[in-house]
Amino acid sequence: MPDGALERACSRSGILRELDDLSGLSIFVRIVEEGSLSAAGRALGLPKATISRNLALLEKRLGAPLLIRSTRALSLTDAGRRLFDRVQPIVRDAQQATAEIKSRHAAPAGLLRIAASVAYGQAAIAPRLLAFMKRHPAVRIDLHLDDGRVNLVSDGYDLAIRMGAIEDSELISHKLADVHMAIVASPGWLEHHDMPRRPGDLARHAAVVTRPHLIQWQIGGETVRVPWRMSTGSMILTRDAARAGLGIALVPEFVVRRDLERGSLVRLLPDLELPVMQATALYARAARQSAALRALLGYLLSSPIAVDAAP
Repeated sequence: MPDGALERACSRSGILRELDDLSGLSIFVRIVEEGSLSAAGRALGLPKATISRNLALLEKRLGAPLLIRSTRALSLTDAGRRLFDRVQPIVRDAQQATAEIKSRHAAPAGLLRIAASVAYGQAAIAPRLLAFMKRHPAVRIDLHLDDGRVNLVSDGYDLAIRMGAIEDSELISHKLADVHMAIVASPGWLEHHDMPRRPGDLARHAAVVTRPHLIQWQIGGETVRVPWRMSTGSMILTRDAARAGLGIALVPEFVVRRDLERGSLVRLLPDLELPVMQATALYARAARQSAALRALLGYLLSSPIAVDAAP
């Protein structure tokens, strides 16, 4: 044999033995997790004979029995328990790393469950989702429009789009857009109530709000507490109630843009600065991202989201 050939052959043999050991360890972990050789074979898609042969080879290389098999049960030897406790986390990490790499190189596909508020979802998010789905025909989207808050993990959502303060530090957030606000009232309301000239004047007007606690309005650097007459639970209904003359309202500008243009609503205190809300994409920190979710996040974040007027 030429010089170095034996060394190379031994090296290759050692590598193959290491690979066999890794395969045997993975099969051993699956046997213990599934509770039997037959169940492990079904989970891995391998014949029971192959599972048994790999286990026997692993035990031979280690020089110790790992499992005690009977007709009714399977139990670990002391060596098997120590081995399982050490290698199970390693096998799981390797499997997860492999799955993540495959996912990153896979084409976006599968189901995405998304939650968003009604008005912002219709005006800003839905048009982007339609364009995204044209690019990725293997992706399915289950869109839920609701002005209530959802729990991403317990409710089974992959992504939520929210406006306003984010309180859950366990979620990963990405800013999508700034949302400008407006204080509005109907011409009919202003016929019977004085036009406000400064922030404090708003306290003499009844308000329509989306939630009862949203009565501290930041206007021109001042905080004004407004008395609410109706709480709607919906930005669209808040706009409609203001348009019907039931009170003043603080709403996202895109919700009332058409009413302001038509004159069915009037902007109050237009020269004073109002807080800017943020629209934010949220997903669970512990969740393993699919290729579809990564692609959608990249698409939403690739350019500023234009907000059409709400219907």
